[in-house]
Amino acid sequence: MSIKEDLIKSIKKAMQGEMDSVNLYQNAAEHSTDSEVKEFFLTRREEERKHYNYLLDYYQQLSNELQPADISSELMKENLEKSIFSDSFVKRIGEDQVLFSAISTALLLEKDAIDYYRKCEKETELASMKSFFGILVKWEMKHYDELAQIQKDAERYYWQVNSFEPF
Repeated sequence: MSIKEDLIKSIKKAMQGEMDSVNLYQNAAEHSTDSEVKEFFLTRREEERKHYNYLLDYYQQLSNELQPADISSELMKENLEKSIFSDSFVKRIGEDQVLFSAISTALLLEKDAIDYYRKCEKETELASMKSFFGILVKWEMKHYDELAQIQKDAERYYWQVNSFEPF
């Protein structure tokens, strides 16, 4: 397999992972009746959709024998500020088993994405793609860290609602 074919294969796999995240966040948003929780999941869905679209652009460029464009400066404009979640937001996640499970599943998807993008960054020889995958690692790490905090904070409510009492 050529370097280009390997890269196209990597991008297709990454696109599938991003679409899994899009669908997860969409389903969680549809499940929630709370506007703040719904907005959180819809915002995450859109962020993952952006990732998918960037990957799609690279897939199309490579499939059409074009040199992948360096879009690093555009991507660095993305907001990487840490989000703050209210206690009531966290409680609503913890009280709803479907939403709590969605957070847990999203954590796994984000972890897989981080590991995969690190691998892609290490393996590619194209500077534009190396930079792109490095930026994706940062984005996914931000998502992972925030989801881990939500899960940690919501766990107390989750166990209360499900009548868990440690022995």
